[in-house]
Amino acid sequence: MKTISIICQKGGVGKTTTVVNIGSICSALGYKTLIIDLDPQGNVSTYLNYDKNESSYSNAVNLLEKKINIVPGNIKENLDILSSNIQISKFNDEKIVGGSKLQQAFQNNKLDTYDIIIIDTPPTMSSLVQEALAVSDYYLIPAKPEFLAVEGVAQAMNFAKKTIASIPNINPIFLGVLLNQVDKRRSSYLEFVSELEYLLADKLLTTKISQTAEIADGPFYAKTVIDFKEGSKSKNEYFDLVNEILKKVGLYEEITELPDNRY
Repeated sequence: MKTISIICQKGGVGKTTTVVNIGSICSALGYKTLIIDLDPQGNVSTYLNYDKNESSYSNAVNLLEKKINIVPGNIKENLDILSSNIQISKFNDEKIVGGSKLQQAFQNNKLDTYDIIIIDTPPTMSSLVQEALAVSDYYLIPAKPEFLAVEGVAQAMNFAKKTIASIPNINPIFLGVLLNQVDKRRSSYLEFVSELEYLLADKLLTTKISQTAEIADGPFYAKTVIDFKEGSKSKNEYFDLVNEILKKVGLYEEITELPDNRY
């Protein structure tokens, strides 16, 4: 089992879009995948057209309350969800004292039946992000290709380092920075990427996700890149991203097509 957190204290950088599309592709490839939403806004549920107040199945609040017999909701084959809602906000400012709640919850529930767990986090530097890091093997920071994003990335990296140093027995690996909403026509783009490459070296992911209408409209239609037409630029870029991530986390098998040949 590999657990990956997507973190960044800046909103609007595509955390939820990244989580949903990575999860959708991994599940389509046959990896049993769980998405855990720790954001009080519950945008993962909204994107996937899942009722965030569904009471028949467990949610992320139940997980943080260390309940046992957690039963995630199902989105489709190989893709489950522990959704979030506003109630999770009560954990946002709690200090992690005596150990991480999620660490204990992971131990009490058989979540190791999943191949991949992806955690969406709130756009804050808070206890919920620390909880996510405490149970993660890896973490990824998405960012927009803008000058001020450099500072945001540095802040997120520093927060992660401090969290890792303050919680016993955790050591998530930094996967890198993912550039989202890229518009290569902007005159500053190449200069910005060059600066990030200098600062981050191999921690800047090779794959970049372009700014496209189909990605922006995806949540409205509850569509992930899996549903996009063959040859879609966004679909190809997200498959490249998943290839790159799977290679970094040791689950690599080059993706050339889905089982139903839609890629």
